[in-house]
Amino acid sequence: MPFPQYDAVHVISDIHLGGSPGFQIFNQQKALAWLISHLASQSKEQKTALVLNGDIVDFLAEPAPNHEKSCYFRPHHAVQDLKRIMGDPAFAEIFQALSDYTRSENRNLIIVLGNHDVELALPEVRAFLAHQLCGDSDAARGRLTFAMDGTGFACRVGEKNMLCLHGNETDAWNPVDYRTLARISAEKKRYAPLTPWTPNAGTKMVIDVMNGLKKKYRWVDLLKPETETIPALLMAMDDHAVTWSRLKSLFGVAADFVRDKHRGPDGFLGLEGEFSDEEASADRAFQHVMAISYPSLVSAPSVGASDMDSLLGEMDTHLAKGTSPASLALASDQPEFLGTWGAIWDKIRGRSPEENMREALQGWLKDDPTFNPKTEDKTSQSVLGLVGPEVDVVVAGHTHLHKAISTASGPAYFNSGSWIRLMQLTPDLLEKEPFKKVWAVLEKGDMDSLDNAVVNGRPLIRHIRSVVSIETEDGGAVSGALATVEEKDGTYGLCPVPDGRLSC
Repeated sequence: MPFPQYDAVHVISDIHLGGSPGFQIFNQQKALAWLISHLASQSKEQKTALVLNGDIVDFLAEPAPNHEKSCYFRPHHAVQDLKRIMGDPAFAEIFQALSDYTRSENRNLIIVLGNHDVELALPEVRAFLAHQLCGDSDAARGRLTFAMDGTGFACRVGEKNMLCLHGNETDAWNPVDYRTLARISAEKKRYAPLTPWTPNAGTKMVIDVMNGLKKKYRWVDLLKPETETIPALLMAMDDHAVTWSRLKSLFGVAADFVRDKHRGPDGFLGLEGEFSDEEASADRAFQHVMAISYPSLVSAPSVGASDMDSLLGEMDTHLAKGTSPASLALASDQPEFLGTWGAIWDKIRGRSPEENMREALQGWLKDDPTFNPKTEDKTSQSVLGLVGPEVDVVVAGHTHLHKAISTASGPAYFNSGSWIRLMQLTPDLLEKEPFKKVWAVLEKGDMDSLDNAVVNGRPLIRHIRSVVSIETEDGGAVSGALATVEEKDGTYGLCPVPDGRLSC
């Protein structure tokens, strides 16, 4: 089939528009609105595409309706949620800029589905968004494309083949069940009862664990990698953040992670085979996380399934009685009550949260190359493994970390990063004395304190406003470039990332 042909394709992702004021992790409205307007104003002789490569809005950040305790998927009120997000003063200028862009000649807008904006695939949500962006203009509507089936967006730039994928397609924490999503979309059109939605482990982590933590620690999902660090961070929190129900949720999330890892042909990509039969248990997944997070306290003990059932049963009993984790941690019989993990819990709770947090972060972030744009990661390796030799350039998102990687024999690989706040804790900040200053800020929990915090002469929060551009050059060659939007004296401009230009 012939794919769309463009002179230039620009890609951004992981904007995460959503959440109540004070809980929003995106705060770069002026810069993003400038970028969109800048792309719209370029030469109209060039056929240009802007790809929003997943997680543009964040339904998981929206408060659950009053009648629902938790909400993993919002088919009944997704339009209402999207309407609220689009009208939020923190985001409204972005949607106005997108509307102006789609109504500009030779400007095409492509929206790729992510794992935080799954509801965009629903027919009435797409219709609402299309109308808000395009109005009654048939020409504008013809330049708007929704890529919602999990296969990404393929196109051509010059003589080169390009593929945009969000990146969660190969992430065992965050697969989207596209088959069930398509079934629900069909049922919505028929006004038929909806098939139940089974959330993946990453969604359950956000809703069951992280959203609760964010009530006090609003920064918790600014760290990378959040899926692996959350259990360790949870154990380090104070008694108001740590509850038996939340600890139980972690075990449930681990079980869902194993389920998604082993999802077979009925699941997207079928990521079976990464765990041996012996390792395929929720407890083994949890042990792995805790062993890395607290090496001075635990060396990944073996616990059988029956012990796990007993542990969860005991948690239920004490939760029903209203027993607090702190009081139980002080009980002399706690190791016998909780078994192996009770002893670990006792050791962790016997130390200060600051000490626990510092060790946990040191364990996960040791020799961390996360912010190096030239370093391969699991997402780049797995996404590149999906494509054939005819693909010349691949652009992913999802990880929130921008990349520009040249491969020996495969396509050029880019990651479009993110526009949310990012917190980078370098090794020097995890030393004992500097971390006291870091912890004092983290303990306050609010975004304003983080935004204004400076430790060792550096801000704690980074804004890496990334965009990937694939363009034809004079003579017909095609190249890709990674850039960031920077501000100087109140004026925005594009700044190339060093070594961020690749031949395609």
